[in-house]
Amino acid sequence: MRTLLRSPNRIVALALGAGYAAYGVFAVVTGRPLLAALFEVAAVALILTTLRGIAPARAANIAVGTAWLALGYAGLFLVGTEFNVLGLGALLEVGLFAAAVVHLAVGLGARRDVAAVTPADRTPSAAAIAPESTRSE
Repeated sequence: MRTLLRSPNRIVALALGAGYAAYGVFAVVTGRPLLAALFEVAAVALILTTLRGIAPARAANIAVGTAWLALGYAGLFLVGTEFNVLGLGALLEVGLFAAAVVHLAVGLGARRDVAAVTPADRTPSAAAIAPESTRSE
């Protein structure tokens, strides 16, 4: 569990995945099954990729962020029309854009190579501290 919480990508994917799962249940209760299915699929994808590692969590953050951005943009034109089959509203639009910003900022901006820098990562390498005579040119 400790390594799970060392990466911003994994933290965001897990936290927002849990939030999307809860919102998916709420959407079922309020009679919006398509929206519920969309949020539940996103939740499962985010939580499963969190458990797999940093790279999958990063890819899921980018994919879900892009999907929320596209859905939010499309929703601007769908709210109030008969084509609004997901039941999008203004508040949900704001939430989609905010979630897209968080997912894309973390997915594109956080470190990709390691979970976090540890004290062991800061120690000089053996080649850097080897005497001059033993270094190969």
